[in-house]
Amino acid sequence: MLWIPIVIVAVVVLFLVVVLVAANKIFDVAVNAKKTKEKVLKTNANKSADGTPGEQTEKQRANEWLRGQEFVMHSQRSGDGLLLAARELPAREPSHLWAVCIHGFSGSGLSLGLAAKHWHGRGWNVLLPDLRGSGDSEGDYYGMGWLDRHDVIRWVRETILAKDPDAQIVLHGVSMGAATVMMTTGEPLPANVRAAVEDCGYTDVWQEFTIQLKKVFGLPQFPIMHIANGMAKRRAGYSFKEASSVAQVKKSKTPTLFIHGDADTFVPFFMLGEVYEAAACEKEKMVVHGAQHGESGQLEPERYWNTVHAFVGKYLD
Repeated sequence: MLWIPIVIVAVVVLFLVVVLVAANKIFDVAVNAKKTKEKVLKTNANKSADGTPGEQTEKQRANEWLRGQEFVMHSQRSGDGLLLAARELPAREPSHLWAVCIHGFSGSGLSLGLAAKHWHGRGWNVLLPDLRGSGDSEGDYYGMGWLDRHDVIRWVRETILAKDPDAQIVLHGVSMGAATVMMTTGEPLPANVRAAVEDCGYTDVWQEFTIQLKKVFGLPQFPIMHIANGMAKRRAGYSFKEASSVAQVKKSKTPTLFIHGDADTFVPFFMLGEVYEAAACEKEKMVVHGAQHGESGQLEPERYWNTVHAFVGKYLD
């Protein structure tokens, strides 16, 4: 019967190897900027039609417009030494109004054509940072908003306020960018930051990744998420559990508009209620019926932007 302990040890070792491989895979898919996100993005792709084959969508046209603009390029060093990039789209006429538009997961500043075109069309200066690990910014790992919150504050202080001390600033983020906005508002901010708009941001990284672990790979939270979280602490420098929009908005003093589509399954709709109820700041929320992830501004553009400007306008001089 000596073979029984050997079999037990072999099974345990095999189990541990499988769990470690799975945890490393989740870590790579979630935050390793050098690894493909195709499986996650394909699984969570919106099911609504974006237009007929061969026809550009409004979003595609806006992104093409954005890529054709002349930018003022900016760079800065993050607190941990990464060289980060941002594009400034100056207003056509001198203005103290600034919109900092923050992109989502696997995107870059150049993927925010719809928001940039709208703010710029209203006479605002637009700053489009590439978050760490994205676009032209350095970084092996995504900060998922948590590390990026400090970077956004640097962009505000060292880029916008350094050239325009009278700036009136709005933070506007979508998806991961929305979580970045919420996490940023939990920190002490200059009075120049007048308002924030978060569009379909998640409650916290742990909860979002746990949902994706089951949805994309059909795997349970324990013990895979716990091991992946340990990898994140060692490699990326932060914990999935500490990266919480809910905890940050509890400290926020920045008036915030919360937007979410009720058909969103990538960042599930229930998360809107959790971040909104937790927020200590002046706040409003807007629900867009039938909108999937990041679709609110496309599905109801007039209502979307009327609501944004009515909210933001209350806090501008």
